[in-house]
Amino acid sequence: MLDQLDASPEDFVHVSSHTRYDLMPMHDMGFRNLVLLDRGCDPVTHGYDYITVKSLDELNTMLGI
Repeated sequence: MLDQLDASPEDFVHVSSHTRYDLMPMHDMGFRNLVLLDRGCDPVTHGYDYITVKSLDELNTMLGI
Protein backbone atom coordinates (compact mmCIF):
# COMPACT_ATOMS: atom_id res chain seq x y z
CA MET A 1 0.00 0.00 0.00
CA LEU A 2 2.74 2.44 0.94
CA ASP A 3 4.59 1.87 -2.32
CA GLN A 4 1.45 2.28 -4.41
CA LEU A 5 0.61 5.56 -2.67
CA ASP A 6 4.23 6.73 -2.64
CA ALA A 7 3.74 7.37 1.08
CA SER A 8 5.33 6.53 4.39
CA PRO A 9 3.77 5.55 7.75
CA GLU A 10 4.06 9.10 9.10
CA ASP A 11 1.66 10.27 6.36
CA PHE A 12 -1.23 8.42 8.04
CA VAL A 13 -3.32 8.56 11.19
CA HIS A 14 -4.47 5.11 12.26
CA VAL A 15 -7.62 5.06 14.38
CA SER A 16 -8.72 1.86 16.07
CA SER A 17 -10.86 0.67 18.95
CA HIS A 18 -8.71 -2.36 19.78
CA THR A 19 -5.13 -2.41 20.98
CA ARG A 20 -4.16 -6.03 20.41
CA TYR A 21 -5.42 -6.57 16.87
CA ASP A 22 -5.19 -3.06 15.43
CA LEU A 23 -2.97 -0.65 17.27
CA MET A 24 -0.08 -2.94 18.25
CA PRO A 25 0.44 -4.41 14.74
CA MET A 26 0.34 -0.94 13.17
CA HIS A 27 2.95 0.26 15.64
CA ASP A 28 5.11 -2.77 14.84
CA MET A 29 4.86 -1.88 11.11
CA GLY A 30 6.25 1.60 11.79
CA PHE A 31 3.10 3.69 12.08
CA ARG A 32 3.38 6.28 14.86
CA ASN A 33 0.28 8.47 14.46
CA LEU A 34 -1.95 6.13 16.42
CA VAL A 35 -5.28 6.92 18.04
CA LEU A 36 -7.28 4.59 20.28
CA LEU A 37 -11.03 5.17 20.33
CA ASP A 38 -11.60 4.11 23.94
CA ARG A 39 -14.81 2.16 24.24
CA GLY A 40 -13.82 0.73 27.60
CA CYS A 41 -13.05 -2.76 26.32
CA ASP A 42 -9.26 -2.80 25.94
CA PRO A 43 -6.72 -2.26 28.71
CA VAL A 44 -4.17 0.54 28.58
CA THR A 45 -1.13 -0.74 26.68
CA HIS A 46 2.07 1.04 27.64
CA GLY A 47 4.94 1.52 25.21
CA TYR A 48 2.91 2.11 22.06
CA ASP A 49 2.67 5.92 22.25
CA TYR A 50 -0.92 6.31 21.13
CA ILE A 51 -3.43 9.03 21.87
CA THR A 52 -6.70 8.03 23.50
CA VAL A 53 -10.01 9.68 22.62
CA LYS A 54 -13.50 8.93 23.89
CA SER A 55 -15.33 9.79 20.65
CA LEU A 56 -14.82 10.51 16.98
CA ASP A 57 -16.04 14.04 17.68
CA GLU A 58 -13.10 14.47 20.07
CA LEU A 59 -10.74 13.17 17.36
CA ASN A 60 -12.21 15.53 14.77
CA THR A 61 -11.67 18.46 17.12
CA MET A 62 -8.04 17.40 17.69
CA LEU A 63 -7.51 17.21 13.92
CA GLY A 64 -9.22 20.53 13.31
CA ILE A 65 -12.03 19.04 11.27
